[in-house]
Amino acid sequence: MTDMAGRTTRSSFATLALAFSAALASAMCGAPRIDDDLCPADQPPSRTTVLLLDTSDPLTPKLREELQRLLGELTGYTGRAKDGFLVAPGEALIVYELPQDLSAVTPVIRVCNPGGDPDDWNVRDGLTKGQQIAIRRWKRFVAAVEPLFDGAIAPPKPQSPIIETLGVIVPRHATSQRNSDADAPPVHLILYSDLLQHSDHLSHYGSYPSPADVKKNLRHLQTDLSGVEVSLYRLERINDMHWQTADHYYWWTRLIQEFGGKVIHQESI
Repeated sequence: MTDMAGRTTRSSFATLALAFSAALASAMCGAPRIDDDLCPADQPPSRTTVLLLDTSDPLTPKLREELQRLLGELTGYTGRAKDGFLVAPGEALIVYELPQDLSAVTPVIRVCNPGGDPDDWNVRDGLTKGQQIAIRRWKRFVAAVEPLFDGAIAPPKPQSPIIETLGVIVPRHATSQRNSDADAPPVHLILYSDLLQHSDHLSHYGSYPSPADVKKNLRHLQTDLSGVEVSLYRLERINDMHWQTADHYYWWTRLIQEFGGKVIHQESI
């Protein structure tokens, strides 16, 4: 009798182990493949957040702290995530630093959220999702933002071609909804900058045209932002208060709208 009970117990354990192994294999086989940037390998990211970081002037300690806060909201690694800002699982974060040479604009960071912080998983998730692999991927995702703080203390640069840079990077990630279907993956564009445009084509250090005149008369500066959500963070500079007026602040709001974009967040830091 005892032997029969033991065999029954062993059989039950074997059945449970087999079922668990099958579930584990199914979960692992069904997991999406990712590339070296932790992005989906078989399809484009479901949403892309593009951050343009202006390092034409060094960031003060306060501005570096605010940048860290923003990155925490984007990645969720600080536990803080503003609505509409979080780079969710399967979505991409691509970061550019404001260049001087527009012919060599490349991302300093391209990374996707690989699936959320494994520390938030329950016991079943830990057993069926490959927690150790997920932890390594999550740490890579969080660590990817660290190089930003190296560029944040770079020496000043002579020009700030903000609008021209948008003309280079936006078409890479935002397919115009005027020429494509409405189901194109959405794009969130973030400008973290003093927003003092300064180039041979247009400078905010002096008189400058209205956004409507830019659209009408400076066609080489136009960028199609239709379908793009835009967040503007104006970095206040003590030495540039004369130029960073309220009119300048809302000039950018109107420019984004003239280009077809939608401003979803705007603040001065």
